[in-house]
Amino acid sequence: MENVKILKEIKIVAENKIGLLSEVSEKISKEGVNIEDISAFVIGGEAIFYLITNNNEKIKDIFKKEGYYVEEREVVVLTLENRPGALSKIAKKFKEEGIDINYIYATSGEKGEKTNVIFYSDNNEKAYEIAKYILSLSKW
Repeated sequence: MENVKILKEIKIVAENKIGLLSEVSEKISKEGVNIEDISAFVIGGEAIFYLITNNNEKIKDIFKKEGYYVEEREVVVLTLENRPGALSKIAKKFKEEGIDINYIYATSGEKGEKTNVIFYSDNNEKAYEIAKYILSLSKW
């Protein structure tokens, strides 16, 4: 079923180096925490990770204690059917309502399966309400 929710996301920033993904994911795994969604990239010499896990509090504490920069924020998570146009209809409505999407990332499966679209905007509450309304329409 397609739905929308607001969840907490962790941002971890570290000096970029070969093997950093391995280190970060291993630290999380050793704690028995599951990564549900992830995006990572490099800007300059810094690696930036955006993570949604099944235990953000535990992960935040571990990475803070080890000297990583850690931040938590609310993001909107859309679970959509993987089909042409699923995201564009919602994105068009965000445009019409003046919502600025600061960043977005997604996971995807086979056509017809579910995909998670995670984004952070200048007005997550409004974006959530708009997406919730659109998804409630029988033929959106």
